[in-house]
Amino acid sequence: MPLDALISEATRYAHVTMKRSGVLAPVMLAAAEQGMILFSPDSLSDTGAKDDFANKVRLITASYGATAVVLIVESWVARARKDEPLDMNTPPSESLEREEMVVLMAEGQGGVRRTLMLPIHRLDNGKFWNLGDAEEMGADSFKGRFAGLLPPKPVDDKTREMGKALLKAMGVKLRKHAS
Repeated sequence: MPLDALISEATRYAHVTMKRSGVLAPVMLAAAEQGMILFSPDSLSDTGAKDDFANKVRLITASYGATAVVLIVESWVARARKDEPLDMNTPPSESLEREEMVVLMAEGQGGVRRTLMLPIHRLDNGKFWNLGDAEEMGADSFKGRFAGLLPPKPVDDKTREMGKALLKAMGVKLRKHAS
């Protein structure tokens, strides 16, 4: 499945999930040889949990021969005002000018990476109303825990089987995703 098709499916998933519950748990959607697979961590409450999620995603994509992956997360985003630098001292969650978004972090073979943000619109009472149109976040480089989620080269069968056994031992539950 090409990266654009996986992004479309991730966008659809975000819309349906937000309409149903008004919130979105972090999710990985990957295009693999067996079809589309889905993984959701227990939580992303701290730095260790975020690192654990990223590392499990790397192990999943390598073990299942994924050709594309999208992380779908609900997040606070702070942007720089026009002609002003971004305030790097205030976390987005504490910024007075924060925006609530569903963020899609996508990666395809050959190092192709795209990040899209879908603004979350809520009513005055805080209930979910709608997702806005996707905005592509332009970037000239990608770094951090959620970069490099696909293996740089194909993984051999023996290593894949070891990875699957390790995921099972860690209690990682994957679900096939019906598109």
